[in-house]
Amino acid sequence: MSKPELPWMKFEAIKTSIRQDGKGTYMLLNIHPDEVPIDLLAARPGTRYMVGMLQVNDHDEPVKGRDMDEGERAVQSAGMLCRNLKFQKWMSESGLSFGMSEDECIFGLKAYCEIASRSEFKDNDNRNYYRNQKSRHSQV
Repeated sequence: MSKPELPWMKFEAIKTSIRQDGKGTYMLLNIHPDEVPIDLLAARPGTRYMVGMLQVNDHDEPVKGRDMDEGERAVQSAGMLCRNLKFQKWMSESGLSFGMSEDECIFGLKAYCEIASRSEFKDNDNRNYYRNQKSRHSQV
């Protein structure tokens, strides 16, 4: 049985402005008249959408953003930190790992951050757990 198609709306847009207030962030996008989906025009105000955006250059190639770079740095940093003897000792003494080795430290860090792989630090939420752990260690 094939997976059902989701009712995607796909269009290219240009960000023209952005502002923030206590209710959230508001982004104004300019969509070419020929690309505006009819369902978007027909939707009532207050209709919720799940939005995924990808910045592209003039050749329609993806542009790597700072969030992606920060996530990759967090993955790399976690690898280096788990090889650090002082961090291994701190993890063990804090009860976050069961020994003072790189493998035990990795296991403890993944358990603390509730992830299966350090590559999940590319995600903002998981990266926040890692930052918290890293800052707790640097305060010692």
